[in-house]
Amino acid sequence: MTDETLIENFYAMWNNYPYKVRLIRSDRIVLAVNKAAADAGLKTGELCTAVGHKEAHAGCLSHLALEEKLGKHLLTADGSLLKFWIPVSGREDAFVHFSVPSAEFSPQIS
Repeated sequence: MTDETLIENFYAMWNNYPYKVRLIRSDRIVLAVNKAAADAGLKTGELCTAVGHKEAHAGCLSHLALEEKLGKHLLTADGSLLKFWIPVSGREDAFVHFSVPSAEFSPQIS
């Protein structure tokens, strides 16, 4: 799969997702960002590790996701976010990364 096809598929799948999502190469270069990520100022061509505070990258599981070819997730230390790293099928060098507020997964009390 070419990078162009990969990026087209990323936009088709993730562009309307309400949270920030990035398509990242194994060298940590961002290949694509969905609309929510672009609206938040995230850009293609930058190192994903150059965004935000150094502490925000603690516990990154992208290397394990790529190595094991399995999606990985973790809950941040403060419990506020669920972070996901999902390898792209058919590619050894790319993964999708996003976080979701953990409150989205809490049961609603009515």
